[in-house]
Amino acid sequence: MNDFEEQLVRALQQDGRASFSGLAKDLGATRATVATRVNAMIDSGQLRVVAAVHPRVLGLNCLAHIAIRLAGDPAAAIEALDAMESPVFISQTTGPYQLAAELRTPTMSSLYRQIELIRSLPQVTAVEVLIYERVIRSLFLGAEPSLPDLDLNEADLRLINLLQHDGRMSLADMAAQIGLSVSACRARMHRLLEANVMQIGAIRRRTENSQAMAFGLGITTDGSENEAIGYLQGLPGVEFIVKCIGRFNLVATIGVASLGEYQRSVAGLRRLGSVASVDTWLHTEIVLERYEKSLDALVDAITARG
Repeated sequence: MNDFEEQLVRALQQDGRASFSGLAKDLGATRATVATRVNAMIDSGQLRVVAAVHPRVLGLNCLAHIAIRLAGDPAAAIEALDAMESPVFISQTTGPYQLAAELRTPTMSSLYRQIELIRSLPQVTAVEVLIYERVIRSLFLGAEPSLPDLDLNEADLRLINLLQHDGRMSLADMAAQIGLSVSACRARMHRLLEANVMQIGAIRRRTENSQAMAFGLGITTDGSENEAIGYLQGLPGVEFIVKCIGRFNLVATIGVASLGEYQRSVAGLRRLGSVASVDTWLHTEIVLERYEKSLDALVDAITARG
């Protein structure tokens, strides 16, 4: 992936439905060039643009990052994690832990049961758990929606379902499949986005031949986390920031195009007066990103309302 494609990916991570014309203007390229590159990345599988529903809307109120230490071949443990419902992200990593995962469950009790199930796997020798206190930055998690004000109907759910599979589907195609006008589809989509019910963004597939890398950061601060959060939010490649309970105050993910970019980013973070320590790990292979969750719970709730 060259520098121009890297810029395109980062722009689409912020707004998966950004127009080719808007992207071309922002990046100083022609619309035709942008359309060709984006379509080529999507067709090759390097890039997916999808909608994801905020987990709280789905009743998933407990989120956690877990680091897993393994003995032997990780394949069996990865297969077991993949078969579970709660993981939405699984990655092989460098460092003392061989796997990192994000779990989403309805309750703390169900999260506990899932973690105990993972601990019981034959290959697992240790599990470190970080509970999310607040998600600050993520492609798929903006500010939490105001749940009491939500009034979703069947048309909303059908629209979300279409966008979960193709976040750049045209309004005309959505309208035809849902049975609404183009303007009604546009209005519904913007209402869902503005309410933070869903977000639409790009997921990149980093291959073994790719120069693009993703690093995880575990950050401990002295007192306030605000300085570190402000610094991370200013990094062009930041993909994820969460305030958490556990060994670290903050966990973040940054996507970089080179080791030099990684070194500069981490060095700047370590120079901050409020940062006590920074642990890092490389995501060597992201084996699962499953943010397209079932809407069954929402369908059941709407049916129950009558």
